[in-house]
Order: sequence, then C-alpha cells, then structure tokens
Amino acid sequence: MLSEVVSNPDLVREFGPDDIIESLSKAKEVLFEEPPFLNLKSSEGEAIFIGDTHGDFRVTKYIVQRFIKESDKLLIFIGDYIDREPEPEGAIYNVVFLCILKTLFPNRVYLLKGNHEAHYAVFCYPYEFDKVLIDTFGSFGVKIHKIAVEVFREMPLMIKTKNGVIASHAGFPMNSKLIDDKSRRDLILDILWADVENSPIFRGYEIPRFNEDRLIEFLQSHNASLFIRGHDPYLAGKIIFSKKCITIFTSRRYALYGGIKIARVNLAQKIENADNVFLEDITSYFPAFE
Repeated sequence: MLSEVVSNPDLVREFGPDDIIESLSKAKEVLFEEPPFLNLKSSEGEAIFIGDTHGDFRVTKYIVQRFIKESDKLLIFIGDYIDREPEPEGAIYNVVFLCILKTLFPNRVYLLKGNHEAHYAVFCYPYEFDKVLIDTFGSFGVKIHKIAVEVFREMPLMIKTKNGVIASHAGFPMNSKLIDDKSRRDLILDILWADVENSPIFRGYEIPRFNEDRLIEFLQSHNASLFIRGHDPYLAGKIIFSKKCITIFTSRRYALYGGIKIARVNLAQKIENADNVFLEDITSYFPAFE
C-alpha cells in the first residue's frame, strides 16, 4: 500500500490511525540510522532543496510527483512540515506522506528537522499539530502525536553535499560546537532557531543571530561555499551575504513574501556561490496564490 501512495499521494487522506502509526514507525526506524549531520557522497544528479512547507500538502505533492520518478534526483526538505497549514489537516497528510517517502527512498529523500519539529525541546509558538491530530482522530490523536514526536526526534539537523552546499532549517552551530546530538537544546537553538543579524524578526533574547563573517567562517571550516536555509519569511527568496546564503520557503502560506521557491543544485558542479544554483519559483503552478 505504501508504494501506491507515491503515484497517488491522496491515498493518505484515507489512512486510519493504525495506518498512520505504522507509516510513522517505519520512518522512525530509517531516520534513527542517520547522524545529526548528514554528508552526501553523490557527485552526480541533482539535489532539490525544499524550504518550509508548513502543512502545504498540495505543494509537497507537486514537487514529489515532478521529481521522484527521476532516479538521479535527491529531495532535501529543510524542516517545518507542520503548523500554519493552508489547508485543513494538511500537516497530517504532509508528515505522513513524507514519512512514507523516507521509508521507500531512504537515500533519495532527506527530512531535516525544523524548529516546529523541535517543540519537544524548545517551545515553539504557534504549535498546533497536537490539536489538529486530536480534532481529527479524537483520543487516537494523542497516540499518533506521541509517535510523531519520536519521528521528529530522529530527524537530522544539517546536511552537506560533496560539491559545497550546507543546508539546515535556520543556522549553524556557534563557537565551533560539534553537531553530535539531534536533540541537544543548544544545538537546536543555533541550528533550528537562529536568525540573520539584520532580520526584523525578534524571537527572544536567547535566539542567536549570525552575520556574514560568522557564516563564511563556518562554511570554510567545512569546505563549503553556500548555505541554504528557511525559517525567516522576511528573507524568503533572497540571496544575501556575498551570495553565500539563500533563504527559501515552499508553502502557499508564505507565497506573498517571496514566492514558492525551490533551490536546484547540480551535484556534478562545484558550487562557489548562489550564482551556481537554480532558484526556481513554482508559484505559477498555484494560481490562487500568485
């Protein structure tokens, strides 16, 4: 049944609690085997980086159905799969569908953790996923949420391609910290919550900010040249820091900020900066949100 979902993603709308729990549990086993910081070895094909989807099942379906049939395409989602969903129960379908993909294509689909998936460690507002599950499945929603959080715990924090791209949901570890834990609070704050120094967003005094110098220092220390992130809608679709940083969102909820964008990276090409990346705007495929 899981393989049928690839060609017909809307089948997940028919899943009952047991089907959802089984799908989440299988993905948890696959994610458990991945380290906090993934290093991809491929030097062929293309990596598609997908920003915050925030329960936008429709956009996720479009991206997957467009690229998953091509065996040389990697899909790298950089977190925030839940909350602020633009369609009813979209976060549920989004998470279940992505978990099925991770199970079926463990070496082609990568699910990084976002700050909304790390609510268990650092309070995130608004966090609506637990309520959506209970409203949809009643008391079974509590059990589904428990399994979902176990899945979120196992999601990695960062990923690096062989040709010089590093991606995470928001930032990178400050003060040369090792990325050796998926759920340590200081790493979650640095990697899943950080903002650019001049961002207009204020999330709290403990949330770190980084500037161009700190980013370039981090990239150089990992033999990388470009950082891809999400998290900040005010920077959505923008390239900053001497073309060393791209921020993308891939959700209709945030289309008015910077479009619905994906970043396409040729894995066979040495990446020097954002000029070597195709930042594709797919907003036109969702005309109601142009």
